[in-house]
Amino acid sequence: MATFTAADVQRLMSHLQVGKANAIHAGPLTALLGYNPGRNEEPLRELITYAISQGEVIASTPYHGYWIPASVAELNQTLNSLESRAQGDCDRRNNLINAWNIQNPHNQTPLQIKTVKP
Repeated sequence: MATFTAADVQRLMSHLQVGKANAIHAGPLTALLGYNPGRNEEPLRELITYAISQGEVIASTPYHGYWIPASVAELNQTLNSLESRAQGDCDRRNNLINAWNIQNPHNQTPLQIKTVKP
């Protein structure tokens, strides 16, 4: 995990525009910030996570990129996308637990099934 500063966040925010119509994809944003694009733009994602933890509001979707939401509807789209991805990860985890426990009835994992949605 990289260590970021307020200046890093400010530089990130200077490249983001308001509104989904003005979204910027990860590749160009990574280049603007001077990061090695590498696989999955990991430094960019870490910076965005850090910026959000510091109070910035950054919206994103896999097909549009990153932007500052112009409305609660744009924010909700990002929140719903995150929830869907998190639930997908939980579903994969739950399927692994179930498959393991079925195949190993005498050596089951004690971990419980999880869900994102109530």
